[in-house]
Amino acid sequence: MVQRHCVACHAAKPAHPAFDKPPNGVTLETIADLKKYAHRVYAETVQNKAMPLGNKTHMTDDDRTALGRWLKALP
Repeated sequence: MVQRHCVACHAAKPAHPAFDKPPNGVTLETIADLKKYAHRVYAETVQNKAMPLGNKTHMTDDDRTALGRWLKALP
C-alpha cells in the first residue's frame, strides 16, 4: 500500500515530477522509515486524510483504516 500511495513522492529520489526531493524530508521507502514517521503518516493519512496529496492515487477509506491498523501495530 505504501508503495502504491506514498513512495512516488516520499522517496530519496521521487518519481513524481513535482518533487526533486522528498516533501518535508520524509522518506517512506523502508520499514525503518515507516517506524520513524509512523505518527506523522497516521496523522496526515488516516486522521486528516491530507495524504496522498489531493488523493491522486485514490486511497480509499478502507485503505486508510488498514494502514492505520498496520502503523499502530508497528513495534
